[in-house]
This record gives sequence, structure tokens and C-alpha cells, in this order.
Amino acid sequence: MAEGSPEPGQATDVPPALGHGAALKEAHFVAAPLLTAAALSLAGVVAGAEDEFLWPGPTLVLLVITAMTLIFSMQLSYNARYYFYAYADLAEWFKGIGDGSAPESYIRSQHRLATYMWRTRNDRAVRFYNYGTLMLGLGVAASLAPPDCGKQVVWRWTASAIVLAGSIADAIWVLIMKPPSGAHDIP
Repeated sequence: MAEGSPEPGQATDVPPALGHGAALKEAHFVAAPLLTAAALSLAGVVAGAEDEFLWPGPTLVLLVITAMTLIFSMQLSYNARYYFYAYADLAEWFKGIGDGSAPESYIRSQHRLATYMWRTRNDRAVRFYNYGTLMLGLGVAASLAPPDCGKQVVWRWTASAIVLAGSIADAIWVLIMKPPSGAHDIP
């Protein structure tokens, strides 16, 4: 099915979970900018002290890709939010157009289309955000790996392993366990 052509009875007829919009807003417009700043800050440290890292070049590239992925997730989410509104808001908006007598079936079809567009575009934003957080974990783990002549070798490898284990858990959550966008049980 092409983007912008939902069918009645699809998941677009089911609103997202009540807290879904707020959670996405926090992830994409609060957490993502902070994580981007963390990735770029760590990239600056790696670039300025390459002798303190086991893999400075690959770590630097990974951190920059992480930052760009998180920035892209913010842009995608911003674009998706154009289509995230309640049916009542749309019906009220139509009252101010022309004579305000848009048929309810037309308003419902427009809301169904907007919901479909939001879900499609938001799912992309969520994927980029999740990939960004996963890559950030890998970048931090890589930056903690001590260089051959490094000090605190055991501590740095231990810290790297802990971050890597957390990143693996994050990957399992993102790729296997996470429910689809807006999914919830309806009694």
C-alpha cells in the first residue's frame, strides 16, 4: 500500500496509546538532542586525544554517525507531528473553513489519512532514534577500550563490557521485544 492511502478498518482507526505522543515528544525533542550533544562531545574528546583510545578513527566516525542519526530522528519526528492530532481538533478546524459544513465522513477520512501519515512517518523517526541510541552505546564502548599502552586496562575493559552488554540489551529491545508504534490492547 502506498503512503497516504489507508483503508477503513486498518490500525489507523485505532488511536495510539494515550501516552504515546508525550513519550515520543520526550524521546525525540528532549532525549535525542541531549544524546546528540553527548555523542559530539565524546567525538571531540576522541579527536583531540587519539593516543588515549584503542580505535580512535573508527570510534570517531561511529560517534559522528550516531549524532547525525539522532539529528535525523528529530527531523523525521518533527515532520510526523504535522499529522498528529485528535479527530475533535480536526472537526473543529473544519468548522472554520467555508460554511463549516464538511461532511463527517470526509472529516473522518481526512483524520484516518493523517493518522496513517503520522504512523508511517513516526515509525521511521522511532527507528532512527533507536539506531542512534544503539550506536551511541557502541561508540561509548569503543571509546572505553584502552589503548595498548593505556592505564587502568582492566577497569576500562570492564566498563566497555558493561556498556556493550547494555547495548546488546538495547538491541534486543529495539529489534525483538518492542511493540509497534501506538500498539496497545483494546478490551
